Amino acid sequence: MSEKIFFKIFKIVFYDKYNFSLKKIIFIIIIMSDTVDSLDTKTQPIPIKYTKSSLGFGNYDDGIPRYLFELIINGESIGKKYFRNIEETKYSHLIKLNHKIALCDIKNYKASVSIVPSELHSVYELEGEINQNESSSSQRSENIYIEFTKNDNGYTMCSCFYTGLDSGKIFASPPN
Repeated sequence: MSEKIFFKIFKIVFYDKYNFSLKKIIFIIIIMSDTVDSLDTKTQPIPIKYTKSSLGFGNYDDGIPRYLFELIINGESIGKKYFRNIEETKYSHLIKLNHKIALCDIKNYKASVSIVPSELHSVYELEGEINQNESSSSQRSENIYIEFTKNDNGYTMCSCFYTGLDSGKIFASPPN
């Protein structure tokens, strides 16, 4: 008996009499049918090429360094706020005017820069307080320069620059 005829007979007899759903009928037919050989074969997982990375499953090791900029600001009225950007350049505008954060509301900050991907996994940090008597505040370390400025409305802009050397680069003369 062919599968089509078997299915039609089975559908007429059981579907109408016992009100089976179509999923149950197909399942019963597969179990009862001797012609289905695919149940006996085992399947193997499909191999997927991927690169394990601390940033996810993407392949970020294309030779172009990326810079992870992080900024934590603290203040009485704003509490603690976090800003993170991944850039292909050595600078990032972490706080923009559309964030609407007043410079007088920021008491202190902690900035950090990491180069990703990097074999060294170095994190460069800089902490400081905002000088409330000035319209701008800047601080510099060996590897980071950070600048907070306020516009005429009192809102803050913050730019952070990585000033250190990239690992793996060779200079014939000292860098500028």
